[in-house]
Amino acid sequence: MLRFTLLICTVIISNIYIFAQGLFEQNRVNSIHILIPEDSIAFLYANPLNERYLDATFVFEQGSIKDTVQNIGFRLRGSSSRISQKKSFKISFNEFSNGRKFYGAKKLNLNGQHNDPTMVREKLFYDCWNQIGLPERRTAFIKLYINYKYYGLYTQLEEFDKEWLQRNFPDEKGNLYKCTYPADLRYLGNTEDLYKNILSHSATGGRAYDLLTNETKDDYSGFLQLIFEINKNPIQPASLERILNVPQLLKAYALEVCTGHWDNYAFNKNNYFLYQPPGGAFTFISYDADNTFGIDWLNIDWAERDPFNWYHPTESRTLIKNILKISTYQAYYKKIIDSIASTILNPAIIFPKIDSMHILITESAIADSFRTLDYNYSVADFHNGFSMQIDKHSPYGIKPFIERRRTSILKLTAIENKTTPAIDLKTYYDLNTRMLTIKCNFKISNFEIFNLQGFKLYQSNISQFDQSIRFELPAFITPNIYLIKFQMKNEWISKLLFL
Repeated sequence: MLRFTLLICTVIISNIYIFAQGLFEQNRVNSIHILIPEDSIAFLYANPLNERYLDATFVFEQGSIKDTVQNIGFRLRGSSSRISQKKSFKISFNEFSNGRKFYGAKKLNLNGQHNDPTMVREKLFYDCWNQIGLPERRTAFIKLYINYKYYGLYTQLEEFDKEWLQRNFPDEKGNLYKCTYPADLRYLGNTEDLYKNILSHSATGGRAYDLLTNETKDDYSGFLQLIFEINKNPIQPASLERILNVPQLLKAYALEVCTGHWDNYAFNKNNYFLYQPPGGAFTFISYDADNTFGIDWLNIDWAERDPFNWYHPTESRTLIKNILKISTYQAYYKKIIDSIASTILNPAIIFPKIDSMHILITESAIADSFRTLDYNYSVADFHNGFSMQIDKHSPYGIKPFIERRRTSILKLTAIENKTTPAIDLKTYYDLNTRMLTIKCNFKISNFEIFNLQGFKLYQSNISQFDQSIRFELPAFITPNIYLIKFQMKNEWISKLLFL
């Protein structure tokens, strides 16, 4: 009896782990089913600015495993996406059941990526964001079904809320401010109401500096202190660093500049969070990263824009402009963009990651009829969007943008003459002997082989091997196209494997 009980507990714990991982699974596109009365869907589409959650049933499907949650809240989300034909959605597990979570999440965001022909840019930005050690935001690709009809491929993003704060900060009881257009952080005076009364120009309105936690206290005193410090001329580094994590801000800003995230604080006074733990310094957090990696609406070449004059040329951006007047901060910023361009944007590292995303979502993207509604994107546009211009607002494919952006930054940071060697990775396969040979100019500690649907087929059992290895592939790996991932120290890189 005890053994049987332990077996049941093991299965339950195993399933919990699978779903906790699967909610943001990276190597497979899982599915969400929403079951909701048809008149509720009609109401959402007829009232796109409405913020009211409607009652629905949620089913999360990971392969053969399903989990169902009754009475969840379901509504539209976003700004411009509310009036697009491919909508974005928000799911709330605790709307009608106070405190309820689904594997740690109270809310989920499903972004439709209607203006990105590739549908990977926002996830790619957050993967880079997480990679450089900024406060992690988990994302995954997901297929959405509403009343058994396929509504398309989505980027699933975790909510910026107390659960997110708890994962990323030692103390989650502080003040989290959501800052949207026209949140330029100008000094208007020493009264909290001056900043509380600035209204957002987003589709659903509200405060431009909107306190999302501790709403009952509605205390903006820390925010007011930040405004005061960043608007000093000149800035006083010692007092500024007591109220703001400056290195973290400059790292976040550097990534925005390197990836072409212009719909941000620095250029568009939009789309960022500020978090202050009790008695601590503010942390800056970027969000809404769909207009990145070459997407443009302002007729500006973001690949060539000067990284030291990225911010808006005629409007107040004191948070960045005043900080970069300080020589030590400017030197640190230069070092960070140098590092991001050298490593994160290195085509040998980032292109295989982009290829693996492309492969992973292809089947789901092609089947997504909603993808075509706003800009008539064809299947060819989806594939070509990774490598070439598709339309006026996507003048670059993702890869050409990265190459050109990287080159323009490295010229200004003068790192072309550095001797960091590029990764040289080659694979050779003998069809007759089924022997695969791997050669690399770095030591490899592990490798894994995936099929085009993202399922892991093979993992090496070699603890450490040098720059060349030859081995026989198992019989179940038949001639086809695969994705092979290699681990070198703490870095994973990927490439296509043609057998």
